[in-house]
Amino acid sequence: MREETRQWIEKDQAHCWHPFTRQAEWCARGHEPLVIVRGEGSWLWDSEGRKYLDGNSSIWTNIHGHAHPAINAAIQEQLGKIAHSSFLGFTHPLAAELASRLCAFFPEDTLERVFYSDDGSTAVECALKMAVQYRLQTGAPERNRFVAFSNGYHGDTLGAASLGGVGRFFERFKGAGYPVQHVSTLEELRALGPEGITGVVIEPLIQGVNEMRPWPSGMLTELRRWCDETGTHLILDEVMTGFGRTGKMFACQHEDVIPDFLCLAKGLTGGYLPMAATLTTGKIYDAFLGTPEKAFYYGHSYTANPLGCAAALASLEL
Repeated sequence: MREETRQWIEKDQAHCWHPFTRQAEWCARGHEPLVIVRGEGSWLWDSEGRKYLDGNSSIWTNIHGHAHPAINAAIQEQLGKIAHSSFLGFTHPLAAELASRLCAFFPEDTLERVFYSDDGSTAVECALKMAVQYRLQTGAPERNRFVAFSNGYHGDTLGAASLGGVGRFFERFKGAGYPVQHVSTLEELRALGPEGITGVVIEPLIQGVNEMRPWPSGMLTELRRWCDETGTHLILDEVMTGFGRTGKMFACQHEDVIPDFLCLAKGLTGGYLPMAATLTTGKIYDAFLGTPEKAFYYGHSYTANPLGCAAALASLEL
């Protein structure tokens, strides 16, 4: 082992805390983590010069390969102008252009508004908070519960985690977030009845965290119909499935379904930078207009980061 590799591993094991990791095993004597130092196309190299196929696209984020020249150039060009400025009280050209491009993937007068955040968890978190606040501001405060599907995964922030259907990840936090009921099928959903439910959350076409579990053909269409009949918001978590992962730009397009909220992240920037977007309808957006109390008081320091927007726009061009 090279001396610099040994030093990096020692510092990591002394100070880093990794996601979804049993740290006692990670830091055990004799364990030698791979230290990734370079990527190109579908390949990764570690600090010892060994080459690996990036088989899960760096957790389903990388769309066009590592070190793609077009995305590299777009980030470098934007970096020469400004790396970041607040989206609170300001806008910038790339955020406006990216929002327009995202909405243009859907029919006119459907998904018309884009709220930027940082990652898949926050994209879902935004949708949940918007759905609840919408009910408060439209005379239906009793509709404050969500329905999610067993074995699903929607992120790790507290609200998103309350939707999770994988016990190992979420059972200990059950009851700490939003009130959520879990179902396995549409039949179970219909048996619940719509009373008190503000939204149904699902990964369309396929679940991805606890094995790959495809949904039956036509299921999403039937779910959209149930939501329309009951006045329930349909929230699609396309954090994993978005940006061509299923053969269309978005998985919901396989069944021509338009949700009330669409949550995007991972592949949004082509796998380069953390960035997310929550798309919603004009009807929902309009409920947040008017008095100051109706505004959506939510946001992050790096919302609509210009470097992320530059990467996203370059990725869409590819």
